Amino acid sequence: MSEALLADEFVYTVNNVDTETFLILTSAGICIRDGKGAYSYRLKYIHLSDVIGAKVHYGAKDSVYLLVHYFPLIKNRFNGKIQRCKKQVILCANQHETASGNVSQCMNWRRAITQQIYGCDETASGTITSKKRTFLAFVNPKGGKGIAKKMWLNTVKPMLDVAGITSEVVYTEYSGHARDYVQECKELFKYSAIMTVSGDGIVFEVFNGLMKREDHAEAIKIPLAIIPGGSGNGLCAAILHQSTVPATLMDAVYVAIRGISTPLDMVRVEQGENVMWSFLSIAWGILSAVDIESEKMRWMGEARFTVEAVKKLVSFPVKSGKVWFAPVGDEPESKSTVSSPRPVPRPKKIEKDSIMNKSSTSVISGNLDVSGDAIGEILDPNFDFTALNDVDSDSDGDSQDIDSKIPDRSRVVSESVTLQESSDTCQCKKCVPVPELDPVALQQITDSIENIGLNSDIPDSWKLLEGKFSSVNAFSRTHLTSSIQVTELDMPLDCGYLWFMWSDSNNEGYNRQDFYQLLVNNCTPECNETRTIHFEKVRAFRLEPELSESGAYVTIDGELVPYEPLHACIFKGIARVICLPLMD
Repeated sequence: MSEALLADEFVYTVNNVDTETFLILTSAGICIRDGKGAYSYRLKYIHLSDVIGAKVHYGAKDSVYLLVHYFPLIKNRFNGKIQRCKKQVILCANQHETASGNVSQCMNWRRAITQQIYGCDETASGTITSKKRTFLAFVNPKGGKGIAKKMWLNTVKPMLDVAGITSEVVYTEYSGHARDYVQECKELFKYSAIMTVSGDGIVFEVFNGLMKREDHAEAIKIPLAIIPGGSGNGLCAAILHQSTVPATLMDAVYVAIRGISTPLDMVRVEQGENVMWSFLSIAWGILSAVDIESEKMRWMGEARFTVEAVKKLVSFPVKSGKVWFAPVGDEPESKSTVSSPRPVPRPKKIEKDSIMNKSSTSVISGNLDVSGDAIGEILDPNFDFTALNDVDSDSDGDSQDIDSKIPDRSRVVSESVTLQESSDTCQCKKCVPVPELDPVALQQITDSIENIGLNSDIPDSWKLLEGKFSSVNAFSRTHLTSSIQVTELDMPLDCGYLWFMWSDSNNEGYNRQDFYQLLVNNCTPECNETRTIHFEKVRAFRLEPELSESGAYVTIDGELVPYEPLHACIFKGIARVICLPLMD
C-alpha cells in the first residue's frame, strides 16, 4: 500500500448529503474514508492518473470547498465503448474556526495534488511551487464542420483552466495565419506547448512556420498538443493510438494535459526551390484527388472522403511517371498485429519530504506560500454548487464507472482484436520472420540519405518504378484520418521510416478491384498486399510525374502543392508532440 503523503478531515458532499470523512493522498491516488478507525471503510478512490487538477472555492457563509476534477474511464451501457467522462468530487473544509485556516488547508491540498501529477519547481530560496505551463492555442473556426471554436470554449479551455494551464488563443483568419504567427512570434519560447484545435491543415502550418524561423533547431522542439477539430485529424488519431486511449475529444484533451513531450519524425520535401516539412503523408493520384476534390463537401466531415472515393472508383484516373525509393532493408517487424496495451502513465514519485512535513499530516513543508496571489485564484462568492451536487453520482443512466469492472484498469484493451493464424504456406510479412538489421549500418544508411536532395544523382541502390500508376503514397503515421488506419503494426511516432505504397496499372480491371479493397477493407501493409497495390518501407523517395497529363494532384499532409517533381527524406525524431509515455 502506498504511503500517505497528506491526510485531513473533510466533509464529503454528494447527492445533497454531507458525510464526515478522512481524506488521504498517496503517490498513486486519493482515498476518501468514512473515518480514521479500524472499522472505517473506503467511500471512494480516485487514481491520480485520472486527475487533471484541483480548485478551491468559497461557498455560502465563508465555507471553503476543495474540488478535485478527474476523468475516469467509463463504459457506455448502450454501445459498450470505453471513454473518459468528466467528474468531480466536492469536499468542504470546516475543521478550522476561521475561513483563512480552511483556505490554507484546501490550498495545501491543491498544491500537493498538482505537484504529484505535474511535478514541482524549487526556487533559490527553497520555496516549492507547482510547475507553470502556458499553451499557445490555434483555433480554426472554419475547420471541418466549423465547430472548433465551440469545442475550445465549451470543452478544451475549461479543462486547461482546471489543470492550471494558462492559455493564449489565436483564432485563425486566413490560410497561412498560424504559419505566419509562429514564424514571426518573438516570445515563442515563453510557451511550454503549442495547441491546435483544428484539422491537420493548421498542424502543417505550425510545423512549417517553426522550421522557417532562424532558430528553427530549437523552435521545432516546442511540443504540439493536437485536438481534433477538422475533417481528417490523422496526426491526432496516431497520437491517441500510440497512447492506447479511445479516439474521443475528451481523451485528446486528457492526453494534451497529462502527456509528455515525445519525439516525432518529420519528412523534408523539396519541390523546385521550396522546402516543406511533412508529418503525415505525401500523395499523388487517386487519394490526393479525393482529398482535394472533396473540399467542397467539408460540411460532411470525414464522410466527404468516402463520397469522393466512390466517384473516383467510377472514373478511375491513371497517370504516368517515375518513382525512385531507398528501401530500408530487412528490419524486425512487430511481434503482434495489435498494439500492446500499455499502462495509463503514473507520475514520477516525488520525495516525501518535499511534499509534506514528517511531523504533521496536514501541512506541506518547503515554505509553501498560501497567501497573496494564491488566494486571488480562489475567491468566487457567486459560485453555484447546485449543479455540482450530483456530479459524482453514477445514476446518469447511460454509463457506468468501470473502475471495479476491469481486472487491470491500467490497461486499455482494443475493442476488436483479430489475429490471423500462422500457416506453413502463408508468406506474408506478418507470418514470415524477418532478420534484424545492424543498428550501426542502419544509421549509416540514414546519414547518407539525408545528404541527397532533389538535384542530387540517385544512388544505384535505389529502386526504380516506371509506367502508369493510379496512386503513389507515402505515410509516416498509423492513421491518415481518425477513421482510416493504414497499418496495424506498432509504428512509433519516431520510427525513422515511411510506408511507401504504389499501385501499378497494367491491368485496370484488377486495379479497380484492389482499390475497392483498399478503401472498403482498409488494405494494410501487413499481409493484405494485392495484385496491383504494394507496400515497402523506405527512408527517402523521388517522384517525377508526367507533367503533360492534366487532372492530377500532389498533396502533402492534405495540402495542395505544385504539380511537379519532388524529393522526400525522413528525419528521425526532430519534432515534438505531446503523447502519453510508452510503458513496459
